[in-house]
Amino acid sequence: MIPGAEQQLNFLQHLQRLFDEGEFVATYKYALLMALAELSVESEHSEGQLVLPMTVIAEKFAELYWPQTLPYTSGVTGTIPEVLNQNQGKQTAVINTLLKLRLDGATTLNQAKKLAGWSKAIRTIARTISEMPAKYLQNVGGVQIPFLYQYPHPPGNLILHHGVASMLRTFHPLIHQLSRAGWVAHIRKNKLNTEIIGQVDELEAFMFGTPRTSLAQVTELLRKIQSNKCFYCGSSLANQADVDHFVPWVKYPRDLAHNFVLAHMQCNRQKSDMLAAERHLGNWLERNLRYDEDLKSELSNFLADVDCSNRVTYWAYKQGVTIGSHGWLNGRTTEPLGHDCLKLIETFVDGRPRFK
Repeated sequence: MIPGAEQQLNFLQHLQRLFDEGEFVATYKYALLMALAELSVESEHSEGQLVLPMTVIAEKFAELYWPQTLPYTSGVTGTIPEVLNQNQGKQTAVINTLLKLRLDGATTLNQAKKLAGWSKAIRTIARTISEMPAKYLQNVGGVQIPFLYQYPHPPGNLILHHGVASMLRTFHPLIHQLSRAGWVAHIRKNKLNTEIIGQVDELEAFMFGTPRTSLAQVTELLRKIQSNKCFYCGSSLANQADVDHFVPWVKYPRDLAHNFVLAHMQCNRQKSDMLAAERHLGNWLERNLRYDEDLKSELSNFLADVDCSNRVTYWAYKQGVTIGSHGWLNGRTTEPLGHDCLKLIETFVDGRPRFK
């Protein structure tokens, strides 16, 4: 059963109290909220309980924290380049665990996953999540309000209550925005980071943005598989081209390899934060099916899982269809998004519908 208006309102009220009254002595709680929201979008969609293995949540933590294991350099006179402190006391266990993988030679998360110590690191992070943020996340005003999941949780799993995954999907952009803002503010207010950050900073871009070197790699591959043509209008690309998120960043602020397309700057600006029309959706699905291996091999620094990208896209278009959104076609031309878009996505998942 889809959560009703009253259940959604209660969920939002509890969420607001969590941000307003919850104790955040480290950044773990922000990471856990982001992880639960993202995994709800990326999992098979249903309105019932969602069982999330702690190791899967741990892998999401590793993905979120990995960029922050590099020293932050503000460039401000008098500051020192160091790894940002995620806790008000000693450095967090998650950061230290990931730093060991960097010491073992991993410079990217994909390289870290291939190391012999990866499985042990994930188990260590899973234990940390279970003992810390999973235990304390729902403590509000000194009282535990288990509106997301029951605690204590069964060994090895976190089980979201009926309807919670659905609401996490529905309010994903809000949760992501609030969590990122809180995370950045926590880092900025931590006195241990004062000498690292200075008075002027670009913390959010460092913590959650995509490095320019990675986007250059994306551009090179997309020029090849798109025959140096704009994904949307089909005309030849000049030297200047934009890497666009097919499902807009504002709707799902995460870099997925299959979600990138290369477009004219003008087409990208005109599409802006809109979902693309059905014609573009079909072309995008076919592109990913045809070049799946290229995207996985060449863009291994990003999550390159076509099934995951399709689930995210289905979620985004389902929201659009539900609220009566229009999809961008070209210029100032849009068209209503209909259920045919959802059926189209379904046909590209193992050739059979898998979404509900």
